[in-house]
Amino acid sequence: MLSEKSLFHSLALCTVMVFTALAGLSACEEAPTPPKAVSSTPVTLYKVQHSDETIAKFPGQVEAAEYSNLSFRIGGKLQELKVKAGEEVKENQLIARLDDRDAKAQLATAQSQFDVSSAMFERMEASVEKGAVSRSTFDEAKANFLAAKASLTNAQDQLSYTELRAPFAGLIASVPVENYQVIVPQQTIAELHMPGAIDVTFQLPEQKMRMIDRSRARENRTSEMAWVSFSGMPDKRYAAMYKDHESTTRQGELSYEVTITLPEPDDINVLAGMSATVLLDMSKLIESNAKLWLVPFGAVVTDNADPDKAIVWRFKPSDSDATKGTVEAVDVLITRGISNGLLVEGPLNDDDKIVAAGAHLVKEGQAVTEWTKEGGL
Repeated sequence: MLSEKSLFHSLALCTVMVFTALAGLSACEEAPTPPKAVSSTPVTLYKVQHSDETIAKFPGQVEAAEYSNLSFRIGGKLQELKVKAGEEVKENQLIARLDDRDAKAQLATAQSQFDVSSAMFERMEASVEKGAVSRSTFDEAKANFLAAKASLTNAQDQLSYTELRAPFAGLIASVPVENYQVIVPQQTIAELHMPGAIDVTFQLPEQKMRMIDRSRARENRTSEMAWVSFSGMPDKRYAAMYKDHESTTRQGELSYEVTITLPEPDDINVLAGMSATVLLDMSKLIESNAKLWLVPFGAVVTDNADPDKAIVWRFKPSDSDATKGTVEAVDVLITRGISNGLLVEGPLNDDDKIVAAGAHLVKEGQAVTEWTKEGGL
């Protein structure tokens, strides 16, 4: 049996243990919950670079600066075809001849009628002066003579129309018909190009056409604003000048045809229809002080609210950690692509960093962290 002193000691020990447990439970319940960490998207950043490049590249096609589609005034059977594509011809050289048998027969008939009426008119003219015939009989003979003369002239012209000759010296570019073919009036027999100059046409996108300053283009019309290279000699460039451009777009296209002209090269054979590459100095056509910025291909994305608008995400670092921050959208205008990225215009600065990889995963004001490659293998 426990003594009174031992019982009191046991009760005191139990009381201390209960209060200690309650205190510990109270402390656990009152401990503050740690704040939830804000998610931050890892992205690759790129420091934008200013570019002074203003040369744009376009595919083009060679055309003759001066040319003529040769055709007959009358129809008939093609009896002789004297030229072929790629052949040089002289001025007045025979190109083709129609079957002229009908024309010669008509000329012979007209000549016979003219000879008869001419002889009758001469006799009547002598007789009317002597008073041997009436004035009305003489007038009738004169009318018959004039009609026969007109018929003879027409028959001579018809015979001359059976021959097609070169109006100037040049190069036969194409011959779209075959010998002994029946043709119709004004049907092209051959395309004749005048040597000395060539034109090159290319399509300028609507976006760039809107940027052209007309007064600036007129001022630089006689200066070298473009260069052309051909597939046979891709490393050699030939200077060209602006000639003209279409004022309307072609159906289904958002571009305008621009024509530049240059002297015919003497070290390479260039024919109409050949492909070419046009290097256009946009600074000669555009009155703009806007800077061009070189950015990676993956940095430019479309705005979800406006799919026709291009944007880049500019990085805004926090004050405490330069590798962490948020992003904001910056509208840009894509001018063209080059081998190592895109050249864009927009309100960027020399020290700006933009999201280069992962741009499609972020949105306005999103927290991001600059991703850096870790060391090691």
